[in-house]
Amino acid sequence: MLKTTKSISLTGNSMINDKPVVYMQASISTGGGTTSHSSSIQDKALYESNKTECRQDMAAFDAMVYEIEDTMQTEVSQ
Repeated sequence: MLKTTKSISLTGNSMINDKPVVYMQASISTGGGTTSHSSSIQDKALYESNKTECRQDMAAFDAMVYEIEDTMQTEVSQ
């Protein structure tokens, strides 16, 4: 028997001087399941010298993930 799941994939990069510094990824289940969410520093030197901007980008990415999760929860509840 085939069992499938549907999810939304979201990726982002915190860019400094057109260079990717932090990679962010999330996979959000559309069926009310779990979310997988991670980030990875790609350029440690640029990250260390631009932590504030990188962390703002990471917070913005998190907010996008939460917004999608909330939208999915509302749709599942209806």
